[in-house]
Amino acid sequence: MKTRKHPGQTWLATTLIYFFGWIVFRLFYKIIVHGVENIPKEGSVLVLVKHQRLADIPLGSSAIFKKSGRRPWCLMKESLNHPYMFGYFLKCGGIPIDRKNPEKSKESFAFAKKVLHGGNVVCLFPEQTYFPGKMGKGKVPGFRLIAGKPETPIHVICFGFEYGRKKWRTPITMRMGKPDLFTKDHEAEIYLNQKMNEIAKLSNLDYSEHS
Repeated sequence: MKTRKHPGQTWLATTLIYFFGWIVFRLFYKIIVHGVENIPKEGSVLVLVKHQRLADIPLGSSAIFKKSGRRPWCLMKESLNHPYMFGYFLKCGGIPIDRKNPEKSKESFAFAKKVLHGGNVVCLFPEQTYFPGKMGKGKVPGFRLIAGKPETPIHVICFGFEYGRKKWRTPITMRMGKPDLFTKDHEAEIYLNQKMNEIAKLSNLDYSEHS
């Protein structure tokens, strides 16, 4: 899927990031994955991901692909779309968002919504940046813009990350919850709050201060 400004995913770029996330990163992390079988084999899936470290992106996307065979897209910060990267992260399925000036990202949000409702897997970090060892508050606008008021319900899955304390081959446990349907009758703010609590449990963290 392409637009005038987005090149779409390419086989080479996604395969390379999966190789690093699943093979090379094993030199630095002891990886344990639970629940990836919960990803539906087809149809629209919005994955709400806990953001602990920058490593979450290659680790999480490679786990999804390795276990489900589906190539996920991901909303990313605008700075990753720097010219010296030659559009690499775009070709991995990254959709750049200007977090400080989200009104400048209307086309990106529209594209992400099109990708999701076109039957793909799209990952969203609802905290919008990483919060190591704690939960940040889930931001509703991005979720609302992408999920919308779907005529056909979409599957939503929560994805938790828990990092261990060892510096060498740090244990990392990735946990995916069971799919839940988001429909046009749901209130986005209430729904996302419930999902943030689920993400916290999957990450062995607490979200009560934000609820």
